[in-house]
Amino acid sequence: MTKTFDDDAQALPQLLAAVQAAALDYLATIDSRPAATDFAAPGLLALPDDSAGAQAALTLFLQRFGAAMPAANGPRFWGFVTGGTTPAALMGDWLASTYDLNLSSAANSNAPAIEFEAIHLLRQLFGLPESFGGTFVTGATMANFAGLAMGREWVGRQHGLSVAERGLTALPPIAVLGGEAHSSIFKALAMLGLGRAAYHRAASLPGDREAVDVAGLSRLLAAQEGRPCIVVANAGTVNTVDFDDLRAIAALKRDFPFWLHIDAAFG
Repeated sequence: MTKTFDDDAQALPQLLAAVQAAALDYLATIDSRPAATDFAAPGLLALPDDSAGAQAALTLFLQRFGAAMPAANGPRFWGFVTGGTTPAALMGDWLASTYDLNLSSAANSNAPAIEFEAIHLLRQLFGLPESFGGTFVTGATMANFAGLAMGREWVGRQHGLSVAERGLTALPPIAVLGGEAHSSIFKALAMLGLGRAAYHRAASLPGDREAVDVAGLSRLLAAQEGRPCIVVANAGTVNTVDFDDLRAIAALKRDFPFWLHIDAAFG
């Protein structure tokens, strides 16, 4: 029998209970599940002619993929640096999908107020001044993308124009300077039209350090001969969580015109 949206809507309490049960079953086994699996994908399904409904879809999903689901949020997973889902985060995800709000405007919902309040709390947590603004993005890669986009716009303003309006063709090439940058920096440079080749790497400190040599960075800045540029600093590198000397780098702004972008994903 074909199941419709109305059928699923009427059965929503039972459907949510089924999802909760499946989630709790999974969470109860993360200590014993493998942290990674050699998953052999089953054959691809043919698109059915009729809808079987959400419960049937959940059952089929668990049959096909549930047993091989790795414990990526468990204590033995070290493949990436994404943290395990906390109970509060799981609750938040459920509520976010339930409310399904659009944060583009404060004219029709309180969604932006929720974001502003969360940012206000984060400012207090990190000891940042009230003058600091912020926004939530999907992750560290998009955070670097957004931050470098602002840096690109800042460089344009130093030349008396808006890159958002005029484009990069109205500007000379923009140099991006830094030390041991994360791969997402280069991805962002490619997507923003600045180009990966725009990155000029200063040497790291001696002794297997990943923090940038500020003296070497200063020489790269001097080579720009007063041209506005972007500096990428690390508040924790990806491999060793080494910190650049952020105060020393910020002090260079007294002598050189640059936008300081700090990648703090690992700090």
